[in-house]
Amino acid sequence: MYPALLIARQFINKGVAEGRPLTPMKLQKLIYMAHGLHLARHEKPLIAEKVQAWSYGPVIPDVYTRFKRFGNNPITTPIPTSDWDEELDPQAQDSINFAWDIAKDYNAIQLSNWTHVEGSPWYQSVSRSGDGTLEQEPIDNDLIKDYFTEIIRRDVGE
Repeated sequence: MYPALLIARQFINKGVAEGRPLTPMKLQKLIYMAHGLHLARHEKPLIAEKVQAWSYGPVIPDVYTRFKRFGNNPITTPIPTSDWDEELDPQAQDSINFAWDIAKDYNAIQLSNWTHVEGSPWYQSVSRSGDGTLEQEPIDNDLIKDYFTEIIRRDVGE
């Protein structure tokens, strides 16, 4: 398992290098997708942190805190390798590349909407308080793994 911020660096630098800088919300959804794909394909978590069900979909709080200053604006500066200099194993890199190839052409709102579909891990994990506002609840890795395993079977044919 890796720190989510290390995975964030990979996606940010990939986005900048390819002229597709990411907003913080799209970054969250890409990390979530890579984590889900990794769980489904390698049967182990990609990130050490728990993903939480927030109103705009799955969120990793450390990543949110680090990049919230960008608001809805893209992150256009690469993250130096001196920040989180841990190396990724080939399986982790593969999960990141797989998620990128699937989602790079979608915007943050499209990805957020995808995470909200009925039956998704977010949908199953979100809870509402008495006043109807969403609570920030953890999403169980087993839910994420099962969901992405089904997607891969159905859509990719693995």
